[in-house]
Amino acid sequence: MAYHTGSPYRGQPQQQQFNSAAPAPDQGFLWNIFQRVDKDKSCVISDTELQQALSNGTWTPFNPVTVRSIISMFDRENKGGVNFNEFAGVWKYITDWQNIFRTYDRDNSGFIDKNELKQALTGFGYRLSDQFYNTLIEKFDRQRKGQVAFDDFIQCCIVLQRLTDVFRRYDTDQDGWIQVSYEQNLSWQAATAVDRLLGKKYSDKNSPYSTSAGKESEKVAGRTVVTERRGSVVTVAINRPEVRNAVNQETAGRLLDELTAFDSDPALTVAVLHGNGGNFCAGYDLKELAHHTASLKLEQDVTKGPAPMGPSRLVLSKPLIAAVSGYAVAGGLELALLADLRVVEESAVMGVFCRRFGVPLIDGGTVRLPRLIGLSRALDLILTGRPIGAQEALAFGLANRVVPDGQVLQAALELAEQISTFPQQCMRADRSSAIYSAYDAPSFSLAMQYEMDHGAPIIQAESVAGATRFSSGTGRGGKFSSKC
Repeated sequence: MAYHTGSPYRGQPQQQQFNSAAPAPDQGFLWNIFQRVDKDKSCVISDTELQQALSNGTWTPFNPVTVRSIISMFDRENKGGVNFNEFAGVWKYITDWQNIFRTYDRDNSGFIDKNELKQALTGFGYRLSDQFYNTLIEKFDRQRKGQVAFDDFIQCCIVLQRLTDVFRRYDTDQDGWIQVSYEQNLSWQAATAVDRLLGKKYSDKNSPYSTSAGKESEKVAGRTVVTERRGSVVTVAINRPEVRNAVNQETAGRLLDELTAFDSDPALTVAVLHGNGGNFCAGYDLKELAHHTASLKLEQDVTKGPAPMGPSRLVLSKPLIAAVSGYAVAGGLELALLADLRVVEESAVMGVFCRRFGVPLIDGGTVRLPRLIGLSRALDLILTGRPIGAQEALAFGLANRVVPDGQVLQAALELAEQISTFPQQCMRADRSSAIYSAYDAPSFSLAMQYEMDHGAPIIQAESVAGATRFSSGTGRGGKFSSKC
C-alpha cells in the first residue's frame, strides 16, 4: 500500500508540528512542578510518578504504556526516570502534543474520533486507507467508544512514526513500496505486535525492529547503514565491512537520511558515527566510480542535494561524535571532519589517500581540515596523501581522544551521554556561536554580537534554574554534574 503522495517520509508529527521556536516555560515554575511530581525526592521522576501527575482531562488515568514511551525518549542514562533537565523536555513534548490534540479535537470532546484522526494524520503527511483508520481506532480505543483519548493519540502517532522509520530502511528507492518475502512477513508478524513495540525492548535479533540486533543479522538484512537508539543518543554505523565501509551511492543516501532524521528529532541529543567491522570508512567506493560512472550523480550546487559522501554538506544543530577505528581515509576522513569530536583508536590510520588516484576532496576536506588543524598541517596531509596515526592526529588536534583498540565505540558513547546530561539549549547556543565564529563571522564584533544574541535568551530559559540548583548546594565542591 502506498501511504503518501510526494515525499515518502513526511509522516513524522513530532518534527513537523512542534514549534521549536515557542518560548520555553519559566524554569522556576518547572522546578516547582518537578519537586511536586518527584514524590520520593530522588531527583528523578519515575514512570509511576509521571503517570500520577498526568491527566487526560477525561477522568481517566494516563496510559502507562504511553508514559513509559515518553520516559524512554528522554531518559538519557537508562535510569528508569528523568532528572530536571530531562523533565523540561518531557514538559515541552507533552505540551506540544496537547496543542496538536486540541487543534484536531474539533468538538472539544476530549477525544478524537475517526474523522478527526484522519484529518490529523493527513496533516502529518500520511495517506492511509479508510480500513486502516478503522484498525487504528480499534487498536487505540481503550474505552470502546469509537474514539481515542489524548494519551492514546500520542501512542498511536509514536507507533506510526516508528513503523515508518523501519519501513523507510527497506524502501531503498523511496517510492513508498517494498517487496517482502513470505519468510520475512512471517518473522515480522511474529516480532512486531504494536504492544511489544512500545512495551519493552526486543531480544529477537532477527527482527527488523530490534534495537539490539547483532552485526550478522544486520548484514543479512542488507542494510548498508544501521542505527540504534540508546536513550537520547543514536549510533549511526556504516555497514559495508567487506569493502572497509567504503561509501557507494546507496550508503551515501542512507547516511544523509539518518543524520537528517537525528537532527530533526527532538528526543535525540547526540549522534555517534562509526563503522562496523573494524574500519571507520575507506572513502568513496572507487569500484563504483570506475564501473558505474554513467549512473553517478553529482550535485554541484552545495546548497542543494546530497554530497558524494552523503551528509558532508550538512550543518547540524546538535553534536556529532565520530568513533574512528581502522581506516578513516579520503572521503572517510571527510566524514570524520563533519563531526564535532573524534574519538580515535590507537591503531587507527587517517589520511588523504585519494591523492594517489586523482580523486579530489569535494566533501568538505579542504574547508574543514585547515580550520581544525591549521593551513600548514592541512597542506602537509593534502599534498602528500601520507598516513598519520592516532598520536600524530592527537598532536595535530585532529583527534580529540585516543583510546585502546576495541574501546572506541564505548568511549564515544560515554562522551555522548555526558554531553546529553547538560542543559541542552545552553550547550547548543554555545556550540552554534563557536561554529559561526570559526566559519561564517565576517568580523570579531559580529561574532561577539552573534554570541550575545543567541546566549542572552538562555539566561531565563536555563540559567536561572541552574543558579537556583547551585545556590541549594548542587555542583559545589568540584562535583561536575548537571543532575539534580
